[in-house]
Amino acid sequence: MARPERLRLLLSSDDARQVQEWMAPLLARRRAQAAARRRRRRQRLLACLWLVALAIALMTRYF
Repeated sequence: MARPERLRLLLSSDDARQVQEWMAPLLARRRAQAAARRRRRRQRLLACLWLVALAIALMTRYF
């Protein structure tokens, strides 16, 4: 299957506008989902870093 960014269609300007209007909600939803994934990944990473820092702090204090 062709990659979407490489697919080129010869459309009239009206048809192209109609396709853009039709695709806009889908693309917006995909962008929002990608942003949410990045946000969750960043939060998980920060939580892991805090846990590692806490573990190191506890180990250096009590050992």
